[in-house]
Amino acid sequence: MRKLVYVALLSCASTALGTTMLGAQTGNGETSAVRQHAAEVRVWKLLHSPYFEGLYSRTYSSLINRMDPNGFVPESFTGAYGGMFPRTIGALSLLFLETGRVDEAEKSIACVLQVMEQNNLELVPHVIGKSGDRYTIEDDEFEIDGQAHVILGWARLAQRRGRTTFEDQTWNQVSALMSRTTSRAFLDYGSFPSQLGLVRNGAFEHSREGRYWDTYDLLTQSFVGAALKDMAAVARRRGDTQKAKEWEEKLAIISNGVTKNLTTVRDGKLTYLEMRLPNSAAGVPYLGLGWVAFSPVAAGWEPDVDPQVMQNTVATMQHSLLKVTHGLPWMPTDSYADGGFSNQIIGKGQAWEMDYSRAHGDYIRIEQILHLIEEANGTSSLYMEAAWLQDAHHDLPSLLYDSDLPELEHASWKTKDGGNGEQTAWWCWAMARLRRQMGMPAEPAKTATLPN
Repeated sequence: MRKLVYVALLSCASTALGTTMLGAQTGNGETSAVRQHAAEVRVWKLLHSPYFEGLYSRTYSSLINRMDPNGFVPESFTGAYGGMFPRTIGALSLLFLETGRVDEAEKSIACVLQVMEQNNLELVPHVIGKSGDRYTIEDDEFEIDGQAHVILGWARLAQRRGRTTFEDQTWNQVSALMSRTTSRAFLDYGSFPSQLGLVRNGAFEHSREGRYWDTYDLLTQSFVGAALKDMAAVARRRGDTQKAKEWEEKLAIISNGVTKNLTTVRDGKLTYLEMRLPNSAAGVPYLGLGWVAFSPVAAGWEPDVDPQVMQNTVATMQHSLLKVTHGLPWMPTDSYADGGFSNQIIGKGQAWEMDYSRAHGDYIRIEQILHLIEEANGTSSLYMEAAWLQDAHHDLPSLLYDSDLPELEHASWKTKDGGNGEQTAWWCWAMARLRRQMGMPAEPAKTATLPN
């Protein structure tokens, strides 16, 4: 029925083509609701276009076809990254739950857990390698947010299916991971100023400066919080009230910690902080904003705080951080307190903002993001890891200011690592949710042949 409604209203969309790309009110005095409705129909047409049908089908298929029979999923086709990244498995499992591929979700999660058992690991490693039939640890750096991704994927799968043999076989291992993640080794709580009620991430792999940060970041809190919530629900279903109580108490600590220590007032409104940097006291608020601020959207969890905080944060970003080049608005991967911003967009950043806009009925913004992807991703056959504006004076990475924008009208978008596992998993996740909301199948109608 919804599909028929869209088809019937396609002709109505042409009446709103005068709407600017930034969604400003047209000279005809169109109301916001009318403009959003017209944009919704145009988004439906974009999703049905050969470009997006093809890009989504090829990219989604690449995620399925690269998985080996044991669930090992290489991160990159281009050689930019070696091995399998467990954090990607977390994102991939959430995608598979959207498209109904629960067996694939189990297989990929099981691969990570089996590798940990084989190597006597108590913490999820950064990168898993493969040599013949043998799995190796390519990088044992501990990224606690990546561990939370895996736990969350397991918990959401358990919630979806109910009790299974796989759940019974892996419960002890995953529940130990959950408790370890929120032990005092990582979750700082208490009465001293430095005990913020937040999980400290000593190796937050950030796009900012291309390095690890030792920080209390919103992404880690969001995924740990989401994992705690779902794991507590699974524990109660299993009758493990002790674990459920433990995790619910830790969830309350993190919820309070985020509310008190990862928020700040901008333009008179309460918004999220991206990070708080440790300093042996109450920490230093980091005032730059970027894709990390959309983390609660991806994790599907926010603290017990006014939902308006997330809306205020996004409104601040869309008002202050959106830039326009070639007539297309784009959200920089990162921005800085002094007004600077990167010349890059990151794949999952586009996905997470698109899903936020879907949930809030902002089809004007979704249309902008889709048009940006169409231009920035260009002729790449698979969805990008990231894209950046490049000309004779600007390469990746470049720090820009608004005064640089006129010169960038002559720049062109370049992409890297098409088919990157993490970024494509999140984009396909957002596309599946958007397609379903618009009356389309979450999964592409057909799988595509991988490009050479």
